[in-house]
Amino acid sequence: MKAPGLSLSQRLLLLTMVAWLPALAILGFNEFSLRKAREAEVHAQALRMSEQASLEVERILTGAAALMIAVANAPGVGENGANCRAYMDRLSALLPQISLLNITDMDGQSVCATSGQPEDLRPALSAPLRDALADQLFAVGEYTVVTAGPALLMGTQRTAADGSLQGFVIATIGLDYLGRVLKERPFAQGSAMTIADRNGTIIAREPQPERFVGMKVPEEYMSRVTGTAPGTLQIMSQDGTERIIGYQPASQRPGLYVSTGIPVSEAMAPINEATLRGLLLASVGGILAMVLALVIGRRFIRRPVLRLLATIHAWRAGDQSARSGMLAGRAEFHQVGAAIDDLLDELGRRQAAQLEAEQHRDLLARELDHRIKNLLATVQAVARQSFRDAHTAEAALQAFYGRLAVMADAHKLLTAQENESADIEAVIRTAIGPFSGSEEPRFSLAGPTVQLHAKAALSLAMALHELCTNASKYGALSSEAGRVDIGWALTEGHKILMTWRESGGPPVTAPETRGFGSRMIERALAADLGATVTFDYAPGGLTCTILAAETALVDRQVVGAGPFEPVRAVSRRP
Repeated sequence: MKAPGLSLSQRLLLLTMVAWLPALAILGFNEFSLRKAREAEVHAQALRMSEQASLEVERILTGAAALMIAVANAPGVGENGANCRAYMDRLSALLPQISLLNITDMDGQSVCATSGQPEDLRPALSAPLRDALADQLFAVGEYTVVTAGPALLMGTQRTAADGSLQGFVIATIGLDYLGRVLKERPFAQGSAMTIADRNGTIIAREPQPERFVGMKVPEEYMSRVTGTAPGTLQIMSQDGTERIIGYQPASQRPGLYVSTGIPVSEAMAPINEATLRGLLLASVGGILAMVLALVIGRRFIRRPVLRLLATIHAWRAGDQSARSGMLAGRAEFHQVGAAIDDLLDELGRRQAAQLEAEQHRDLLARELDHRIKNLLATVQAVARQSFRDAHTAEAALQAFYGRLAVMADAHKLLTAQENESADIEAVIRTAIGPFSGSEEPRFSLAGPTVQLHAKAALSLAMALHELCTNASKYGALSSEAGRVDIGWALTEGHKILMTWRESGGPPVTAPETRGFGSRMIERALAADLGATVTFDYAPGGLTCTILAAETALVDRQVVGAGPFEPVRAVSRRP
């Protein structure tokens, strides 16, 4: 059994949700497009920020390079004397960002310096830088540590008047100074900037410089430090913040790795806010649409439907005046209501006409029944007058009167049912009624419910009356201990199989000649039921088998038979 379907309200809600899906799809597509566009915009912004930071670092280093070139060409700088040392002392006081300034010869031996510490002046400190200065005027070195603290090593050539290389000017910029410069730059919340030398050692970081300065860039990102082209990347930074970074490799000017990072959460904050607003608006709109669908559905759909159903239920319950009262118009439900009202009006008229016809038919049936009774009574009176003086046996007259009575009773059975058919059991009971015992039942019946046509019912009643008459004269009903079993069933071919079986009566012998009753049974049943009749005159009792054709039935019925039951005494009506 199928489950009940959705109600109208549920269908409207479902339809509203389906209509809402395209809006959600559009919202999702816009969200995806905006996020992609915003990601591209942030990547471009991060790359521009890294370029600007790289130019700022280059500006700082270019200023330091100009100073170093000026120092290298100052008179008397290449001489190891009091004038050179005094000059260096004045520069150290004027340029605190320069933590070390050292004038060396070609082998890296200090000629004049702002520091007197041997650790700061050792040739090994500047060896890689001096190799780079062999063919360029200015070069940036690596992260180093001098007496004044961590610093970035730089150098420039020192030439003679004829342009020949005489030595080098080695300098270091304190990383504290670079950190202060980064801190002074405007940073968006959560942004970061990192500067590293060509070996990947971080020389400046903002924020948390104390945590990262002096550390190496993770190995998985060293390809960006040593690469040849700038780019962008979305990564999880070492401080646990997801950022989109733009980077400039150390192969680019100014010879340092520079990266700037924009936090993804901050960059996507406007998109997230817009998405949240869109979802809220879409949710409010969807809820409002569903509420309106419920309200409108109840007002314009559910109410008319319930009104129509109430009209139909009331009409079926017996209120023939029930109508929807809807007027045909543009509204479809009103058109349906008006059509139902028209249909109910038509049904009412038909029922009234049918009732009137049935009343007229009943009147005619009663009149016909009355006339038939009068006709049978007249026939009986004529017969009595006709045979009064004739030499006719009394038994023959009584048999004739009995047949008329059975015909009257069978006809009464049909007219009482107001139908053109009769139940086979009712026909049998009517026929055997006058012969049933007053105290102990003489008959037993068993068989299914079968409806016979009127003509077949009358013929069967007459045949059973003849069997009862013969049984009362010569058979089982002539003895106090005798009884008759009547059973019937439907065969597979939808034929009626009836058996009349007598028992308990006097011994039976086959008659030498066939009487009028036997011939009447065979002819009447053959004509009206299409039946074949078989008589078995067994010594223990007569058995009559009747096999009637399907045409005697009103409709086909289920094959079967019920248990035998005794027939109680039936008083014969006059």
